[in-house]
Amino acid sequence: MSFIPKLIIIIGLAIGHLTFSNSAYTQELQNSFYVDINQSMGFIMGQNFSLNRIKTEYPELATRAMIVESHFKKSFGNAEKNMDNELRRILEDQYSEYMSTVDESISGSLNSQKINHSLALQFLDEIEMRAKGVIPSPILETLLIYQFAGYPQNEFLQGYKSKYLTVGHLKSKGIDLQVEYPKSWSSREGNRPNVIQFFSSNNGRGPAYALVMTRDLLAEAQDLLTSKEKAVLKTYEGSQALADEIFSKNSLREMAEEVGLYNVREMKSKRIIIDRWPGAMLEFIGEQQRLDLVVTMYTRMYLAIYENYLITLHCQLGEFNGDIDNNLKQNISEYTPLFHLMANSLIIQNQY
Repeated sequence: MSFIPKLIIIIGLAIGHLTFSNSAYTQELQNSFYVDINQSMGFIMGQNFSLNRIKTEYPELATRAMIVESHFKKSFGNAEKNMDNELRRILEDQYSEYMSTVDESISGSLNSQKINHSLALQFLDEIEMRAKGVIPSPILETLLIYQFAGYPQNEFLQGYKSKYLTVGHLKSKGIDLQVEYPKSWSSREGNRPNVIQFFSSNNGRGPAYALVMTRDLLAEAQDLLTSKEKAVLKTYEGSQALADEIFSKNSLREMAEEVGLYNVREMKSKRIIIDRWPGAMLEFIGEQQRLDLVVTMYTRMYLAIYENYLITLHCQLGEFNGDIDNNLKQNISEYTPLFHLMANSLIIQNQY
């Protein structure tokens, strides 16, 4: 189709340096993460203390207390165990002293509070709701992080997810997209012109990131296309023809090299369908230098052509100077199933 060479020039196959600042490793965020662990662990310890107290003071409620306790442990038992292991790793020899201090503080505070039969029942009802995920932030996010540690896709599969809609957003360029992401991830507006929304795992601390972006190819082409060519592009056949060109192996390789990394390697690509429209998946590894630090990045991009729009879900993992072979490969193994689920949740509402 005659419009394709013109749009190839416009697209330039340049995604535009979409590597992310991996601030998850800054001291400030690390400290705040430990605060969240402490707060969440205290939340569980306080809950356990109150449950044991109800069992003792109101024997007739003991069976119900054990039931709601089992429901909560089924939902977040792994989180409690994994957070405890994390505190042991962080505190090392000071772990026992620290936990003893926390336990004394919780028991001293809660023992001073009177619990009547009515309050005990209300608390048991509340724990039932907590087992269903009705927990204040950031405790919920922290529990989810540790509950599904090593298997982040299970958080998504078990329904702990949020939905982002681009409708009405100026950067969406009129495209109404929907994408889902894990509940424990943070979300904020993208900083770059074409980036609509930026998502980050571990409540904003990484190591996994994703963003949604759109480009209006007709708007960028301006007067390069004729009216007939514009009309053709807005058909499925036109989108398919353009996708065949820009999602070819050579074009995708050029696209990977334009992202802003050097030593790009382990590149893989394949054609896919995203919500009924022609697309492609591209993944590769490369390096980026920030001051004296070298960051190794794994990138997986899901791209689709919908009429005159190029839609991208850009997912990335980063590893600073460290055990690249093991850490990054482990993260890739853990997060790529989740990336695929997020891409599969992408819906182009305009077509319905």
